[in-house]
Amino acid sequence: MLRFALAVLAAFFMLGASVAQAAPAERRAFTITQRFEIAAPPKIVFRAATGDISRWWDHTFSDQPHALILEAKPGGRFWERFDSRNGGALHAQVIYVQAPNVLRMEGPLGLSGKAVTMVTTYDLEAIPGGTAFTVTVNAAGQLAEEDEGLVTGVWQHFIQERLKPYVETGCYRRPKQACAALKAN
Repeated sequence: MLRFALAVLAAFFMLGASVAQAAPAERRAFTITQRFEIAAPPKIVFRAATGDISRWWDHTFSDQPHALILEAKPGGRFWERFDSRNGGALHAQVIYVQAPNVLRMEGPLGLSGKAVTMVTTYDLEAIPGGTAFTVTVNAAGQLAEEDEGLVTGVWQHFIQERLKPYVETGCYRRPKQACAALKAN
C-alpha cells in the first residue's frame, strides 16, 4: 500500500502538477501615537467618531459603500457593507469601550489580506477649548517597511483632515446634508 501511494505521488509530480511554493514574508512591528485637538467636547467627538462614519471616513474597499459603521460596544464591529446584499468587509472588532473617552479595536483595517494584528485605540480627553484626540496603533505581522509611514499618514488624514472639520463645522449635526468642509478624496 505504501509503495502504491509513493508511486502515485511520484507520477503526480512527473506529470507536471504545480507545487505550492512558500515565499518569505516580512515580519515587523511598530507603534505610532498621534495627538490631535478638536474644538468640541469629548462626548460630541466620540459620537461623531463612532456609529455611521461614512460621511467623514473616505477610505473604503467599495467605491460606494452601502454602510460604514463603527459599533461602539464590546464585540462591536467596524464594518463596511458593499451593497444591499451580503457583500462587505469586517475592518476591526471593538475590544474595549469606555465612552466617551476610550475605544479600542483589533483588526487589519486597510491592511486586510495580510497576516497582521493591529490594535487601534482612540483616547479622548477634555482640554480647554475641546478634546485631545489621541490615536495609538500597535501593529505586528506581515508588514512592509513603508507600512508604518502609510499608517501614520492615513490616521493624520482621517483625524486632522476629515473628522476634525466634520465636527468643528457642525456637519455632524446635519447627517442628510453634504459637508462642504470635507475635501474630496
